[in-house]
Amino acid sequence: MPTYAILGVTGSTGAELLKYLLPKPEVRLQVYARSASKLQALHPAITSAQNVTAYTGDLAQPGLLTDCLRNADAVFMVVATNYNEAGCSIAQQQAHGVVTALEVLRKEQPPGEFKCPTAVFLSSASLHERMNRDTPRLMLYILKQAVCYMYEDVEKANAYLNDFPWIPLIVANPPALIHDLPRGFRLSEDESTGLLAYADLARAMVQMVEEGGGKKWVGKNVGILPTGGNEIQKNVGPLIKYLSTGLVAAYFPSISNFARRRGWW
Repeated sequence: MPTYAILGVTGSTGAELLKYLLPKPEVRLQVYARSASKLQALHPAITSAQNVTAYTGDLAQPGLLTDCLRNADAVFMVVATNYNEAGCSIAQQQAHGVVTALEVLRKEQPPGEFKCPTAVFLSSASLHERMNRDTPRLMLYILKQAVCYMYEDVEKANAYLNDFPWIPLIVANPPALIHDLPRGFRLSEDESTGLLAYADLARAMVQMVEEGGGKKWVGKNVGILPTGGNEIQKNVGPLIKYLSTGLVAAYFPSISNFARRRGWW
């Protein structure tokens, strides 16, 4: 029975991971969220689920992530923010918290006996030139500007994780994400374009830790290609709003802060 830890289970990716894995009785889940009330509101089913243990609190809370990661075979690192805000560091906080927790667990075991869980870190295809060779340059530029602070945070977190070669690391690099039904996907080291459903991203991340005995994708940047063709519901309205607010934050931060305080986005 594999044990998977999901960090950020109230976000879009974490919620889809839980939705996909919860019905599988052969999988043990250890999930983390910052807010206990939000976790209960979004996922009331976990209260009675026999295969789920929930951990809530601040990422920096001593021992919290250590307990969440204990005995895990893989950890899905999908803690994220939706705001393109200067100084954003949530991905770095997550990375530092995970490394600290794993170091504690490593020291609990006799030398050479610690089995480190595979860490699956959520990044973006936009950060890899080879995965975007078919993406129009203007579109790619707009995307990078709209999430510039978040991308900077993700890149620093990724670099930090790579400083610890004893941690088996897989970096998941999806293209633009939308809320839709699962339509199908395939994994690639060279491509990651189109529109991908969060539901397919969740399934892709699970495949990354299970395929090839869990070793096939370790140490690699993995792209995810949607294969649903025209079936995918191209509901780009939320995506356009997301990019627009991100651009305002990048170029007019005072206006963005004012709008957020007013609850406009």
